Amino acid sequence: MKLDERLKELNKIPENERLKQTILNKIKDQPVKEPISLKPLRELGVVAAICFIALFLFYTSSNQINQAASGEIAKITSYKHLGETGFRGKLSTNYMGVENITTPSIVTLFENLSDLPTISAPEKYDQQYDIVVLFKNGEQRQYELSWNYLYDIDNNLYYPGYEQYPTAIYSDLFDAHYKVQFPVIWIAVAVLLMNAFTAVYYNRRQLVRPTKVRGLGVSITINLTILGLLFWYHNTIGPLYKPLLILFAVGYGFSVWLPMKRQVPNLNILRVEKYKIMLIVVLFISWIIMY
Repeated sequence: MKLDERLKELNKIPENERLKQTILNKIKDQPVKEPISLKPLRELGVVAAICFIALFLFYTSSNQINQAASGEIAKITSYKHLGETGFRGKLSTNYMGVENITTPSIVTLFENLSDLPTISAPEKYDQQYDIVVLFKNGEQRQYELSWNYLYDIDNNLYYPGYEQYPTAIYSDLFDAHYKVQFPVIWIAVAVLLMNAFTAVYYNRRQLVRPTKVRGLGVSITINLTILGLLFWYHNTIGPLYKPLLILFAVGYGFSVWLPMKRQVPNLNILRVEKYKIMLIVVLFISWIIMY
């Protein structure tokens, strides 16, 4: 029998509705296997790459050279020490709280330090300045300066504190560390205000934002963990490296934006959320640079 004739006979056979329904029910009962997505692994790889780049910048930011003390002073930096344990001064002003104090009065003090009388080890107070002096021959010296003593860490010598120095020395220290900057709490206030404004905008436009964005919770958890580690580092080890923090701020923006872009279909919501994330990142970067 020819194929065309066979097909005509098959078309004349009535459809078995019961069999069709049985097949449909079996298909519905079978669980749908979602394809394995590698996007979370790719995002984790991006975050890991940012961390490795940041650590590379951190460990290669300043090279300490120890040579004999001679020559003129090239740079002096100061870190205001508020009761933390250990020396926290850094030579680079890329660290938060580290300021350049290469002023005539400070330079003169350390150039003529050998002319000052030495004193016995005094009682130490919580507030002091950790100072790093860089000579033009590459040598670095570390000092602790308080109102009642100046401690040469490398040579274990004590000199009188700034209460016995000219007023200009303390004025230069104070002016270097006194800056008009907005507290970090204002970033939290700005985030709350932005969320309130976006909620009003969505209600007026009758836009429904997804209650749960897949992957966003993991990203926020990672970001909060990194933030906690940064606070721990600052409180126990020393000042934070600004380029590292800027990389983390940009990484935060991408880690929040990517899962939202993947799952939110409404272009108006995506546009608002993108501007909100960008503003938060800019606020963090501005605070980091100003600190």
